[in-house]
Amino acid sequence: MKEQKIWHAGVLGMTFSVEEGRITIFRSTLETLGWPSHYRFLYNPQMNQIAVQACKSGDAGAHRVGKLNEFSSCEIKCVAFVRMVYKDAHWNKRRSYRMIGNPFPEQRLVSFQIQDALPIENGRVLDETGSPTFALCRAESSPAQNNPTSEEKADSGAV
Repeated sequence: MKEQKIWHAGVLGMTFSVEEGRITIFRSTLETLGWPSHYRFLYNPQMNQIAVQACKSGDAGAHRVGKLNEFSSCEIKCVAFVRMVYKDAHWNKRRSYRMIGNPFPEQRLVSFQIQDALPIENGRVLDETGSPTFALCRAESSPAQNNPTSEEKADSGAV
């Protein structure tokens, strides 16, 4: 397995770690959501998607954006949710997984494709598949990635 160190700050991301029952939401994702005070996860196992959506404190499933860690990311412990995603996605429990998000500003959410998750170890992406998603990590943010067209939005099947 080849270790890759390429990941840049502009990529919308989220990481899952079953060992710690932790989800890390990247700074870039929070910025895209407009630095909300609260967010919630939307999960659609049939579409293999997870989304992070800005919301109000009283909304169902709302989590408060807590203190940011040293990487300016937000971490939350959601052991049951993380275990459910790992089980549904058939992920290796000895690995953490990172996903690249697609923004949907009108819905104040960032959507992630579960099947495109990248295995990581010690914060570094391990590329064992040569997937096209990994190529996005290498590329600088493109206008299409940051502002999907209506057609791309329809094709993505946002949660």
